[in-house]
Parts: sequence; structure tokens; C-alpha cells
Amino acid sequence: MRRKTATRFEPIGEDSGAILPLVTLMLVVLMGMAAFATDLGWMFVNSSRIQRAAEASALSAVVELPVNPAAASAVAYDVANRNGYPPATVTPQPMPGGADTRMRVTITETIDLFFLSIFGLDTQTITREATAEYFPPLPLGSSGSQFGNSCAAPAPCGGGQPNFWANIHGRDITVDLGDAYSSRCATGEQSGSPGCAVNPDYRQSGYLYGIEANGGVPFTVEFIDIEFRYDSTPVQATSDFIRTGDRGCELDAWGPGTGNPNPGDPCGPGIRIELFGPDATPLDLSDNPLICVTTVNRLAQVLETDPYPPFSSPAGCLTVANPSQGIYVLQVEVAPPGGPLGNAGLNRYSVRATGGARLYGIGDVSVYNRAPGSSAQYDLVEVSDIHRGKTLVIEMFDLGDEFGSGTVQIRDPNGVVQATFPAGSSNDGAWRRREIQLSDTYSCGTSCWWTANYSISVPVTDTTTWRAYVEGAPIWVIPNT
Repeated sequence: MRRKTATRFEPIGEDSGAILPLVTLMLVVLMGMAAFATDLGWMFVNSSRIQRAAEASALSAVVELPVNPAAASAVAYDVANRNGYPPATVTPQPMPGGADTRMRVTITETIDLFFLSIFGLDTQTITREATAEYFPPLPLGSSGSQFGNSCAAPAPCGGGQPNFWANIHGRDITVDLGDAYSSRCATGEQSGSPGCAVNPDYRQSGYLYGIEANGGVPFTVEFIDIEFRYDSTPVQATSDFIRTGDRGCELDAWGPGTGNPNPGDPCGPGIRIELFGPDATPLDLSDNPLICVTTVNRLAQVLETDPYPPFSSPAGCLTVANPSQGIYVLQVEVAPPGGPLGNAGLNRYSVRATGGARLYGIGDVSVYNRAPGSSAQYDLVEVSDIHRGKTLVIEMFDLGDEFGSGTVQIRDPNGVVQATFPAGSSNDGAWRRREIQLSDTYSCGTSCWWTANYSISVPVTDTTTWRAYVEGAPIWVIPNT
């Protein structure tokens, strides 16, 4: 008897058709995953855009701090708006608690979603923030309103004197005389020679000073001996040891026709003075508003018995009647070549701002140290608490090449020696560098000035150039934690 067997495609009774709801369910799940993936990518793109806009706003705004928080907020709104985020979505906030060089910008925007609306999720609110930090140039050489002495060297200066004169050398002077930037001639060349090999660090722009007005009080920029009164008597044709220390008319090599102390000889450099209004970048003068420009020529020599010259302003335009917030920049440079002005000579002077305004060097400075004793101290650099944990770099040029052996100690605001430079002829025409690691707990309170302390075997008479800065980018975005 033949048995009947089921075929391979015989229906399976009651289970037939069960795959349809399973496929439908899987389609719903797949569609949900596709919707989630699409909208998740959309949220990621917008989050990135918002984050970039917040960073751009914070970086642009922070340079207005700490002197002008209102301007910082205005810049933050403007940059965010130009990136597509109106002011209603933007919250700029200068950071409180002493960190007045930090700006936080928060941007919040609600975006429409696509496929997730099927599940009742129509929109998503995204918030991103960025905090930027700005380190302005460190103030150099002056904790008050005056850069340079106002007492007659070599008599001891009283309390509060900087114990040095500001310095700028004529164009055709060799760099190994101590001015690292205004001297055009390289080491080993003949001073006063227009055809000398060029100092690779030479620049026309001279030196910069920052001026911070006192609550809008008018101020005037004043000088002592900026006109290069190069001599102290009608017959002494060497250095001015009685007044500021000007030098340069004792040899023909210092300029044309300067072999005798004739007041008509053009041995001293003319000086151009420019005052610029404040902006966010005090070391870049290309976009600062020009307030005043004047050129001063050398004056006839003075008698040793003449009264010591007082502070005075060489131009009426150096008065600012209604100062705004920010750092005004004073530029002192050797006048362009040509005309009756000499291109040689060593010019020493003092500069101050009246009205309680702060005045200090920025970027780098050149000074002439002249002290009657074997020790001297002056303000070197102001390093506030915001730099804790960073590396302070101090560089000195041509340090102590004109006097005996000794050291220059760098002391922190507590008087602790943090670095030592050797002084002596081995530094002739050379830079010396020291790096100082500031601890994470570094704190100086209201007095943050570091000092340079000379300890030399003979009285100090020397020209040097120094610069001090904190390593790292001056403007950066602090990573979110």
C-alpha cells in the first residue's frame, strides 16, 4: 500500500500569515531608527555651528576686557549675529571673581526636527558655551605714572624713583652699546656709519608705553630731556654724567662734523613722538586712532650749574581732555633720516602721565641704569594672579657689559629670588633668557611687581634692553570641563 506524503510547500495550518505583522513592526522600528539618525545628525550639525559661533564671539569680545566690559558685550552680540544668531539667543558674561580677562558667551537656539515629529518631538533646544581668555601685554618698568628718574644723576634718588632713565639710541649706533632694536648697526661695526652691516633686530618703530587713564580724568604726557641735551658743560664733550646720561658728540664717528662740542653740530637724533587712542590690540598700532604726532630736535648743551630740567610736554596735542576706557599707546622713535638731524647719539629721558594715569612700558623697553652705589633695584614686570600655572619668560640684552662682575637677581613680589642673570663683559651684545614656572597657587594680591636687583662690584652705568612675557597664545578658548 502506497503512503501519501506531504509536499515541501504544504501550508502549515494556523501559523500561516504570521510574518506580516512582524515585518510591519520591523518597518516601524527601522523608520524610527532612520528618523532618529537623520535628526541626530541635524542636531549635531547645529550644535557644531552654535559652538563655533560661541567661540568666535568669545574670542572677539575678550580683548575688550578688563577695561571696557560694555564694549566686550557689544562685540559678542555683533559677532554672534553675523554668524546667524540674533541677540535674543546670546548671553555674554565677563567672568567675575578676579578673572577679568575671561569672557563667556552662551548661545541657545531651538531647531525644528524632521522625522522625529512622527513621535511627537517637533523641536530641540541646543545650548553651547565658550570661554575665551586674553592676556594683555605685561606692564614693564613702572608701577606708577612715571618711567625714568626725575632726579639729577649721580646724586641718589629718593623713594619712589625708578633708578633708571628711559633710553633710545640713534639709528647709526652699534647694537652692542645696549639698545637691541633702535640701533641699526650690527656688533663690531663703526658707530655713525650709514654703510654698516645691519643689526638683524633693527626696527624703526622704537618703543611703546601704555597709558591707562584714571576714571576719565584728563592727562598730559610729559618728558624730561627728550630733546637730547647731550652735554653738561660748554667744554665737556663726553657723556652727560650730571643729567640724564646723553652721549654721542665726542667723536667724529658719532655723526657728521662732531669732533668738537659745537652746539650747532647735528650729532643727536631727532625724536618722533606719537600718541594713539585705545583699541583692543595695543601692540598693533595699524588700527589705533592717531591723536598726536610731533618731532623734537636736539637743543643746545646746558651748563652744569643750570637748574635741572623739569617735566614738560613738547606738544599741546599730548593732552587728552576726556579719555575713554582702554590703553592709550605712546610711541617714541628716532625721527626718519634726512634733514639737519643727526642719526647717532644715545638719548636718555623720562616720561610720565599726569592726572593719576598709569604709564608703563609694553612689549620691550630699553633703559640706562646709573646708580652711584654698587646696588640698585627697579620695577621689572607686573605679573598678576591670572597667570598662575604659566611660564614667565624674562630676557635681557647686553646686561652689565660696562661694569665689573656681579649678578642681577629677579625677585617676585614677596622678595624671593626666582632667577639670576650674570652681569659683565661676557654679555656684550648678547641676549640672556630665564624661564620661571609660576605655581598653580601663585598669588600676589594688589602688589604684583617683580623687581630686578643689581649687585655689582662697581657703580652701575649701563644700557640694556629687556622684555618679559608669559608663554602661550595671548588669546585662546579655555576647554570646557
